Amino acid sequence: MNPLLLVSVGGVAGTLVRYAIGILIPQDRPGTLVANLLGVALASALLVLMERRGITKLRLILLPGFCAGMTTFSAVTVHSISPVKGGLLYLATNVILSLVIVAIVLPLARKMIPVRR
Repeated sequence: MNPLLLVSVGGVAGTLVRYAIGILIPQDRPGTLVANLLGVALASALLVLMERRGITKLRLILLPGFCAGMTTFSAVTVHSISPVKGGLLYLATNVILSLVIVAIVLPLARKMIPVRR
């Protein structure tokens, strides 16, 4: 299947999940933060799963498609430079919490997902 089509299908699904998060958490900054942290956690676990199980065809759908469609770095940028107070703190919170999520999820996923033999 065409890689562009695979990324597109995943991106549409990720964007719809992001939209649903925006409905559940209507405030812009918290909604964006939740979407980004969920996307980082999911991408971290999926990387280990694909590495351990040799899944390559789903990679385009799930990582640059779904996870990228769900996370919104552009929204983080807009929230960081908008006139609302605390823009730099919001940016730092996104970056630091994302790194913490990766530091937690990667080792957990490596312990929980066995290597396929």
